[in-house]
Amino acid sequence: MAASRANICNSNEATLWAGGPYDPSNPNALAALPEARSLVFDGKFDAAAKLIGDKMMAVPLQQMPYETLGDLFLDFPASAATENYRRDLDLDTAVASVSYTANGVHFHREIFSSPADQVIVIHLTADKPGQISFTVGMNTPQKVTMSTEVNTFKPFVNKTNDVTLVMNGVNADMHGIKGALKFQARVRVLPVHGKISVGADKISVADADAVTLLIAAATSYKNYHDVSGNPEAITKTKSKAATPNGPRATFSMAWTRRSLTTLPRTRNYSAASHSTLARRTRLKLPTDVRIAHFADGNDPQLATLYFQFARYLLICCSRPGGQPRPCRVCGTIP
Repeated sequence: MAASRANICNSNEATLWAGGPYDPSNPNALAALPEARSLVFDGKFDAAAKLIGDKMMAVPLQQMPYETLGDLFLDFPASAATENYRRDLDLDTAVASVSYTANGVHFHREIFSSPADQVIVIHLTADKPGQISFTVGMNTPQKVTMSTEVNTFKPFVNKTNDVTLVMNGVNADMHGIKGALKFQARVRVLPVHGKISVGADKISVADADAVTLLIAAATSYKNYHDVSGNPEAITKTKSKAATPNGPRATFSMAWTRRSLTTLPRTRNYSAASHSTLARRTRLKLPTDVRIAHFADGNDPQLATLYFQFARYLLICCSRPGGQPRPCRVCGTIP
């Protein structure tokens, strides 16, 4: 049987745009301004519009587009049958989950973004020991190189079997503007028991009791004219912050030589942080009955659900300290 791929999330990084710093001012604009004014005053609006378009508009005319960081994927061994499959998004806590039963084992996955640690957390569990096996990797349309690193965070060097998948890249050229942003994404794989093996661009876990993935990303962006930042230093800091000795230490863990027990502190902190904002607004429409088929008539409760889903997206992508950006359905790392 072929493996079963679960495409966990398409991730963005707030400052990952195409191109690089540039001055869009048209050098011909000032010289063309008197003629453009004259054409407007003479009522020759079409000629004025053409002159302005040719000589006075920005170069390039288009703005730099927002770019994707890439897809994180998990490849699971194929099972004979999957039962009781359920996907869920709690709009109050911003925790997404997947659960199902396969080969008599109940599997559960939780996904959330920690605003304190600036990482996306994926936690996989099963109701029987030694049942979690998968391969993790990343796909992206960007120009990247992939590598892996063993744990290097003191005081845990050589005390755990965690490994990090690292993606380094450069953004795309666009509209004649050369790509100047460097970026890095790190996927730290933290298994409880089991075995871990490393490939050139993938990490495989076998027979684990539970596994936690920490996903961090950053670019070299500092401001609109300075892209000299160090994304590697930023992503390493975010990953290190997710350990008990990190600067924020919200991702509490009990470490042993071959075991990692993840406590729910990070999840609870993230959920409480989101709930505080989500509960500022409530929308109740005058009905307590969902209409069976929305196309057959009105369904105010469905409108309520969409309203709160839109607020969930806006809350997740507009926390203080982040970059102004358009709301995206896919996951965003601030």
